[in-house]
Amino acid sequence: MDVGEYVLLFSKPFDVPVYVEHGIDMGIAGSDVVEERSCDLFIPLELPFGKCRLSVITPKHHIVPIEAMEGYRVGTKYPTLAKKFFSSRGVNVEIIKLNGSVELAPKAGITDVLVDIVDTGRTLAANDLVEIEKITDVSALLLVNRIAQKVKFDRINEIIHRIKQVIEG
Repeated sequence: MDVGEYVLLFSKPFDVPVYVEHGIDMGIAGSDVVEERSCDLFIPLELPFGKCRLSVITPKHHIVPIEAMEGYRVGTKYPTLAKKFFSSRGVNVEIIKLNGSVELAPKAGITDVLVDIVDTGRTLAANDLVEIEKITDVSALLLVNRIAQKVKFDRINEIIHRIKQVIEG
């Protein structure tokens, strides 16, 4: 979509960091996706929306401490972050990569626990799940291609400055 001198592209959130790393000048994605994808990006701003958290979630009837999850199957859209979290706690788990509707996996007997995004907790409650530990806070980030930041320095910094003005009021 052309908007004046800009071309806007809309993609799946998990693709935005990859597109920006490989040539798109700028993008917006959640910090969860940016960390999961591990792309080489310049991140000048945290944006004031998309606030939520990445957490460990268990069925309401089977709450156990993280350290007791040795050998558990963990369902998640975030296999890298989940593995890193459990490894940091010295707990060996099997990571099962899922896309969408991860909250169904424990009911189906596919996983023991989940690592997923939590905002209000309504989806968890509706599926008899509980958040037992926050892994990290999540928010929207402005992403900039490192080459564009150098080659289009003035233009990119002008856009960043304008966004900051809007954020600060």
